[in-house]
Parts: sequence; C-alpha cells; structure tokens
Amino acid sequence: MTPRQLHALRLRQIEQLQHSELMTGIIASMTANFSMMKPEPPFSAESSMIHKLPGDVEHVEPDDEMDGDKLLRILSGLPSGAAIKMPGRPAEKEE
Repeated sequence: MTPRQLHALRLRQIEQLQHSELMTGIIASMTANFSMMKPEPPFSAESSMIHKLPGDVEHVEPDDEMDGDKLLRILSGLPSGAAIKMPGRPAEKEE
C-alpha cells in the first residue's frame, strides 16, 4: 500500500467516525434539550464529538484540543490492568 493510499484510507476512516459521532450526538443533544431539566444554553450535536467536523473547530490551541488520535495515545499508555472488569465477562488472559 502506498503512502497516498494509506492517507486516503485514514481520511475515510475519520469521515466514518465523524458521521457516527454526529448521529450519536444528535440523539444525545435532542434527548438532553427536550428533557425536563433542559440545559441552558442548549447542547449542540457537535459538542459530544471527539473527531470534530472541519468547519466546526473554534479557535483552540493545538495542545488543548482533544482529538481521537490523542485520546487513543493516552489510552494506550495505561497499564494493562487499568480497565474496569465487567461482572459476568471473562477476564482476558495475559500472555
């Protein structure tokens, strides 16, 4: 696979993530905005997205911005036993 193909594949993956995060954000914001305890100001669908849409980014310093890649790097740095073990699920075997 060439670098250009890899880059195109990565862009497509990010677009798919943005789409699913936006759909989830729409459901979450509508649920919150039409609940009995409405937030003031109302939530937007984009406020719950990790991978922000291109025209949606406000003036944020690059170090302060949390994107999906930065989140994955942070999570990969956690020790292997840091995840909460769910009751009823078998524990993963360490090799």
